[in-house]
Amino acid sequence: MYQKRVFFLLSLLLVLTSILAAQQLNSVPLGHLAYNIIEMGVLRGTITPPPSVKPWSELTITRKLREMLDAPPGKFSSKELEIIAGVLAPFERKKGLDYKEGRYYGEKPLAGQHISLESGVNWESDFSVNAPDSKIGAVNMGELYIAGDMGRYLSWNFKGRAGFYSIGRKQLGLHLDPLYIDPKYGAYDGNPNSKGHTYYYDIPDQSWSEVYSLPAYFPYTFSKQWEAGVFAPEDIAGYGSWPEKFAFGYEIFSELNTALFNNLMQLRFGRMRRDWGPESNNSSLFMNGQARPYMAIEGSVIPYSWLRFSFLTGVLEYHNTSNQWTDADPFQNLFSLTYLEFDTGKHFHFDFGSATIWPKRLELGYAFPLNSNFFYQGNIGDFDNLGLFADLEFRWPGLFKAWGSLYIDEIRPVLGSFLSLDRNMYAYQGGIKANVRLLPFAAFTVRYTKIEPYTYTHEYTETPWNRVPSDTAYLNNGESLGFYLPPNSDELLIRLESLFRPEASAHLQYQLIRHGADYGYGMVDGSSLRDKIVKDDNSEKYFLRDGVYQWDHVFKVGGSYSLKNQNIPLSLYAETGLVVTRFTINNNFGSGKEGDYEPVDNAEYSAGTDFIFSLGFKLFP
Repeated sequence: MYQKRVFFLLSLLLVLTSILAAQQLNSVPLGHLAYNIIEMGVLRGTITPPPSVKPWSELTITRKLREMLDAPPGKFSSKELEIIAGVLAPFERKKGLDYKEGRYYGEKPLAGQHISLESGVNWESDFSVNAPDSKIGAVNMGELYIAGDMGRYLSWNFKGRAGFYSIGRKQLGLHLDPLYIDPKYGAYDGNPNSKGHTYYYDIPDQSWSEVYSLPAYFPYTFSKQWEAGVFAPEDIAGYGSWPEKFAFGYEIFSELNTALFNNLMQLRFGRMRRDWGPESNNSSLFMNGQARPYMAIEGSVIPYSWLRFSFLTGVLEYHNTSNQWTDADPFQNLFSLTYLEFDTGKHFHFDFGSATIWPKRLELGYAFPLNSNFFYQGNIGDFDNLGLFADLEFRWPGLFKAWGSLYIDEIRPVLGSFLSLDRNMYAYQGGIKANVRLLPFAAFTVRYTKIEPYTYTHEYTETPWNRVPSDTAYLNNGESLGFYLPPNSDELLIRLESLFRPEASAHLQYQLIRHGADYGYGMVDGSSLRDKIVKDDNSEKYFLRDGVYQWDHVFKVGGSYSLKNQNIPLSLYAETGLVVTRFTINNNFGSGKEGDYEPVDNAEYSAGTDFIFSLGFKLFP
């Protein structure tokens, strides 16, 4: 009997190994041009969409690009086919040293398995300047990576980036970080054993916080590219929170990947930026590509071509506001997410899921992928921050796609006052993306997004398992896991983009961004990620009419150009434009009454027009 069991297990292992497709399972970074190309292939109706869980593996991307090259005649122009082939070419590795790609690749058989090793380097520099503020932003980083395959079932990748930064900020004012106080009870008396009230927490030195802007960058486009802190030359052992002056920093990304059953089950353990959802990268309301990276275990199961299930559990990282050691306690959280997709392949996509932020503890229910976060949170006492989300997308192949997205943080479902209560925290988005056949791989996008007050925020939470209060907001390293706008904001985006040559791309974009002021005398509650969830069920919101609001009209044009076709391993990109800023205020502000809005321009809320120019290059792109 024992010998039969051993023989059965060995046979099963041999069968699994023979059907595994682990070759090239490592992820392709979200900024890669292949994502745009594949999205255009789906829009044209020539390929079925990959799973909405990104980043995609190299295997997924190369398969889709080859499908596009094999499309029937007339689906793509000769120039577009040349673009596809150019994007696919760097994935076709040659043995030895490749000076054009800045990498070395080797492979050999070992014990009947395929072993490969790849190592490479690159350098990227970005410079941005603002006028008339004369603020400068500079990020310069070199990268070294080592990756490979261990047999037919495991791929791995380690990537380290290090460099120097100098990013000027402009202080706008002070933000009062409101503490969570339930109006049914009195103020916290300082005794954690007291009864008859709800606790709230005063985190030292965080009752008032400074609010900054980054004049050298277009609004809400910058995400930190360093880990826990930066290192100034005068204090190389310290962990500074921001490179106001010249400072050094680093980033580390790593991953282990495997796949079973002909790639129908994919598993990944790693740290990277992620973007989940059918929309373009950086559009998701619940897992946005602009969010900071974090370590997680994740997986996807595709039992049928139209059905996909994905899950994730990861460790969120703290927000360094002063130094590494004094302010880490509130940011000790884990993050779990489950995600179910239905996609017909041509015309229709629907997905829904739930995400939970929970203070660190041994809690198997959230980590188990087949358990419901929604019900489990209630089963253990409602200590954690639960979010629900859904996407609906309709495609007319060759013409356009239209979508709607919804993220729900917390709500009180009372129909009569649902839209006016601060207590209802949610975000929604609608958009349309149309194919433009006049230009190669061109698309025209119109998108509207609204983030309600207090969305992505949450109170400090103390659980029976962890007596240290945790900030269970939907944040990682101080930045939103969801959409890049802060709460109490909306955005209208209009964009035209094209890959008009194999080596060149261009885009033209307009945005109207409106946001409640999070500093000064006209500050609007619920307009900052620092705000805590409101527990007053009767507190109301009046978008644009309950305080001071900032209106940013953003006009920008940009493009990129690669010299790789000329055997020069260099790509260049540039972007320039105007940010026209205006402010409005409720004309009954201070009276406690609803009113209309009117322009305001003073020392604290100053209107103006900024010119921004950005330039960058990448060596061995």
